Amino acid sequence: MNKALWMVVAASVCSAPMALAEGFGTPVVDGVLDGIYGAAEASDPSDDPQGNAPMDLLDLHVINDNDFWYFHFTIDDDVSANNWGKYLLYIDTTSDGSGATFDAWGRNVVAVVPHLPEFSLNSWLDGGGTYSAAKTQLHSWNGAAWSQIGSASEAALGAGTVSGIEWKVAKSDLGNPSSIWVEVYSTSGGGGDNAQDTINDPSDDWNASDWTTQSVLFCSTRVDEQAGSDNTPPVMTNATTVGEDPITEVLVSFSEAVSSVTAENTSNYTIGFPTPGVGISSAVLQGDGSSVLLTLDQALDYGVGISVEANGINDLSGNTIVDNNTTNVDCFKVFDLLIRARMNLYLRTNSAGQDTVSLEGSLSPLTWDPTCDDLMTDVDADSVYEARKQFTIDADCADGTIPPGSSLEYKFNHQCVTWESTENHFYEFSDAVGVDTLDIWWQDEAPQDFTANPVDLVFMVSMNELETPPLAMDSVSVSGSELPFTWDLPKINLADDGVAPDESAGDGVYSGRFTFPAGTFKFLQYKFAINSDFECSGLGNREVAIDDVNFDSAGNPQIIGLEYYDNCRPVSSVPTGISATSLQLAVSPNPLSAKAQIRFVAKASESGTVEVFDISGRKVRTLASEVFEAGAHNIAFDGRDAEGRSLSPGLYLVRVVLGSESQALPMTVLR
Repeated sequence: MNKALWMVVAASVCSAPMALAEGFGTPVVDGVLDGIYGAAEASDPSDDPQGNAPMDLLDLHVINDNDFWYFHFTIDDDVSANNWGKYLLYIDTTSDGSGATFDAWGRNVVAVVPHLPEFSLNSWLDGGGTYSAAKTQLHSWNGAAWSQIGSASEAALGAGTVSGIEWKVAKSDLGNPSSIWVEVYSTSGGGGDNAQDTINDPSDDWNASDWTTQSVLFCSTRVDEQAGSDNTPPVMTNATTVGEDPITEVLVSFSEAVSSVTAENTSNYTIGFPTPGVGISSAVLQGDGSSVLLTLDQALDYGVGISVEANGINDLSGNTIVDNNTTNVDCFKVFDLLIRARMNLYLRTNSAGQDTVSLEGSLSPLTWDPTCDDLMTDVDADSVYEARKQFTIDADCADGTIPPGSSLEYKFNHQCVTWESTENHFYEFSDAVGVDTLDIWWQDEAPQDFTANPVDLVFMVSMNELETPPLAMDSVSVSGSELPFTWDLPKINLADDGVAPDESAGDGVYSGRFTFPAGTFKFLQYKFAINSDFECSGLGNREVAIDDVNFDSAGNPQIIGLEYYDNCRPVSSVPTGISATSLQLAVSPNPLSAKAQIRFVAKASESGTVEVFDISGRKVRTLASEVFEAGAHNIAFDGRDAEGRSLSPGLYLVRVVLGSESQALPMTVLR
């Protein structure tokens, strides 16, 4: 659909209410569309012209009961399996032109009149941990800026080829409006990304023509609050700890607002499993009316199954929670982690004034957004930053065990700007380990990977095999991945002048001696160049391990053997464990700043894979997994990982496996 035409059509629709489909009721927040929702409020076709499946929105359903709004939207993919993306909901509660015109997360999105949003629900899927209300932030517009005021009361994913995301929000959090105007949209990872799909009436398949064009959103779906009688008893939706060591508070959440008389009666709660009888000194109904803060007489232990049971709790209509040991019970375990970020090496060359290091992660109390809200401390001023965090993990109420694969995904950030260039760290919780210490070097770089002493390296390259050797006016130079080398121009010149380390003037062999300081990453990649042109276009970089044990920067330099210009793939440069093959693997350009072509030759029809790994050996992305026919193949690489995020600058490995043959090449990503 033509973009300009769509904007005119959408604006005209926003001026009139659409047909209403909403009703009254209390659905189960599990990500599955309950029949009580009725017909969709807005729909979008599934034949979007571009993008990827987790972005493709389908239908929006909205319903309310006496205390909450419920939002359910479907996606043309199984988001519980392909767990990636950001999903946001704008809410206009005033039905006018007052409200925000820009996005709370800084997305490349503009909202336009007549229905500007006063509230925004912002949720993310990150592939780690369990999806929960903590991953759906509620933001409010104060007339000048957005601020986070809490989270959804409940949130859930529903599995399936067409899957769903469901949110529950307290009416009181939205100011108890009688009508709302809403818009759902999807986006991707970065702060500047635009809306990639919307659920809008009339439908606009893809909201932006590409990844950079700004998206224009209208809150074009009107939903009126409905009234009805409440015959549904409350259920316990969650019990979790509050605060950190010692843990003496538990927050119990219900599916709806409950009466203060029953909710604040401590005898209506039991804390147990495996040690029943933990005393409760107070029960205080919270401001949203649907959660109760319990204060315990003793602190909870780490790594021990805890059950919380509620009985005799009434909702505001007098319905009593059912004592069935299922919907009135929740169980969990608490884990204590001391996490250390060893910044010593990195800060030697990257310290800037008062350094700050933050811990970001997938499980509460950590978050990915906003960045830098969990600062670590360096009490001893030794550049080792620490944070002690407690994590509450859902447990099986039958035996108190946590599900296999319960994990925390986390990463460090320096100065609230610079992320580690490596993949995220993962920690898997274990029933056997309630208290643990995680000791991690920034970017997984440990001292043994760096030189302890300065080392001089001598490089020699022969031009004698070139059909057209360089002229006297030409510059022959070397560039690389470690200082004093860089990949930028101008490069460091070599000389053929007979002055040490060059042996003989004018013999076509250019030489140079360079000092690599202490703290240099031992794995050095480099290439030679004539003027501004790198050698070996499309081939791998040269590489050498800097040896600071047997060589130094005084009278014992490390001499690299004589090399020949434009000959960059000797057998010795093939990574350990990977033999030279006839696959003729090449990456062009290399280094790359945005995109590259990966080329190889299959001798016969073979099943194979093309994969990208980081320097630690962790797979970043599978580019192809199929049967490759005999002949040459080109695989496009856009410089992004499996989740669509641009790779951080650094060294990576491209590996092609065809049948019994394999070959790998280093690949340097620049930004």
